[in-house]
Amino acid sequence: MSAAVRRTAYALGAVAAVLLALVAFNTFTSSSADAAVSNPTVRSQYFTTGSSTIYCPSGYVATGGGVGVDTPASMYVSRTEPVQNGAGQPVGWKGDIRQRANGAAASGTVYVVCAQ
Repeated sequence: MSAAVRRTAYALGAVAAVLLALVAFNTFTSSSADAAVSNPTVRSQYFTTGSSTIYCPSGYVATGGGVGVDTPASMYVSRTEPVQNGAGQPVGWKGDIRQRANGAAASGTVYVVCAQ
């Protein structure tokens, strides 16, 4: 399998995982127990610099996120965590990807799931 096909397959898998989480989240938020949370959205950003941060739209909070590597056999996620604003609310997601062989910066996609 070529690197481009493999990269596409991994990206689609990561998107599918985020969308499944979104469906589960949307089902959860439809209950009256959590009526204040609405309008879930997913954002993603491809990067080649080893690390990246993606933010929710204004007025939204991050409810989850993650990072996907381009080539799992030769890359790994060294960090994935929420980003907080000055008030301590999660408003984005950041991730860091490295090459297994030498720890150099690698490429991938960072995702964030947001809701109001």
